[in-house]
Amino acid sequence: VSNMLFRLTEPALRPIRRFLPDLGGIDISPIILLLILFFLRQFLLTTVAPLVV
Repeated sequence: VSNMLFRLTEPALRPIRRFLPDLGGIDISPIILLLILFFLRQFLLTTVAPLVV
């Protein structure tokens, strides 16, 4: 199960990890990815969705 999760999430997390500094073994890239997805969703809902409906 863990290998499958790693293979599914690694393509999205790898680019974020390249830009983050080393925090001594603490990986905050999943948090950054969730924030990016949240803001992208909000942007799409507030700007694109009203144009479609």
